[in-house]
Amino acid sequence: MKRRAAVVLFAVAAAIALCLPSAGATGRSHHGQRGVLVVDNEHRHRSCLGTRNPFQTIQSAVDVARPGATIWVCPGLYEETVKVETPRLTLKGANAGRDATRSGRDRESVVSHLDPEGTVQLLADDITWDGFTIRGFANMQNGPGMVTSERHSGYLIRDTIFIDNGVGLDLGAGGKAPSVVCRNRFIANNEFNVDGGYGVFSERGAKKVLITYNRFEAHNGAAIFFADRGRPQQDLLIDHNKSVGDLSFATLYNTSRVRVTHNSATARVGDDDFPGPASAIFLGARNDRVLVHKNRVHSASGNGIDVTPSAEPNQGGKDAAPTRITVSKNQATGALLAGLHMAAGTADVAVTANTAVGNTMFDCRDESTGVQNTWTANFGVTSSPDDLCAPPPPPTDEPGHGKRHHKKPKKQHKQDPCVCTKGHPRAV
Repeated sequence: MKRRAAVVLFAVAAAIALCLPSAGATGRSHHGQRGVLVVDNEHRHRSCLGTRNPFQTIQSAVDVARPGATIWVCPGLYEETVKVETPRLTLKGANAGRDATRSGRDRESVVSHLDPEGTVQLLADDITWDGFTIRGFANMQNGPGMVTSERHSGYLIRDTIFIDNGVGLDLGAGGKAPSVVCRNRFIANNEFNVDGGYGVFSERGAKKVLITYNRFEAHNGAAIFFADRGRPQQDLLIDHNKSVGDLSFATLYNTSRVRVTHNSATARVGDDDFPGPASAIFLGARNDRVLVHKNRVHSASGNGIDVTPSAEPNQGGKDAAPTRITVSKNQATGALLAGLHMAAGTADVAVTANTAVGNTMFDCRDESTGVQNTWTANFGVTSSPDDLCAPPPPPTDEPGHGKRHHKKPKKQHKQDPCVCTKGHPRAV
């Protein structure tokens, strides 16, 4: 087995500001506005915030807002396409600042429209979108709930529910400034025209993106899918997300300098319409310098964590072995194939200190000729070939082992990943 140097990954800075301007709120105006504009289609004369003559549509407020303005959107249903081409705008729904992955939401500001180009289109730099629901139409052909542009960057998309769209978020980001997708809830975005069934989908190029603390549910494809369609995608951090009932959690092609860390995946098993097999975490062709670290896979219709040279199906790409891959300190159980799987044609993957138990076919499996990957200090009961993983040690809290002394963990002050901050790079 070959040894390999440690992977060094590019730091992704989460440094998006969420700062409310100090100017007072205003209602309708026919000239450019810099301060706070209010939209309320349920009240014509006084808005939910008490301002006079609110805008009746979000787009009408966007059209007159000048860079740096904030647009507050009162609760209600807004059946329109929202296209934002002005930089440095902040759009706040009724649940701005309320974590969409938890309970405790107020009435929603709901945006809904059958636009194949996307219900919400963010096409400028440094746009904040906070506290909405973007809802598609069930049993109809929908476009994306939201589209961001590969020509722009500095997006902050937070505290929003994406439900019943063709794709939740069609992600593009130019990388001049970091973009953050944080504390959103993506639910069954399967109502698609051509490509769909994904929570976050990227094919046009995404650079310097942090996808963190989101919840994904019931997608017929992958919760997060980075495609193999020409444009490279790099400097990505997929961190502290939860996936429940998606066919796959993360499927990656054509990426570089990526970290997939501290996520939880309970992938779909036993669905007759979408039986798989699908891996909970899948690294395919043209991935380079990827770290898969401290994730927990609780179930999968295929493999738990899968590294393979396979290209994206039906896209005409050639197979190519992923390079400089590290799989470390993950836990994988409940996979119908293997908990940890290195496919034929892989080489130099560092598989280190993982635990794989309770998987159906094998806990640990390496199909590379002569085992071209490095397996070190992994635990598992069943292996192919033998001895890839060692049996896990017996528990130490059985009777007769004496009194255990537990150290009280130090209290940690976790920084909100979405708040206004100068931020620090998160590096490996």
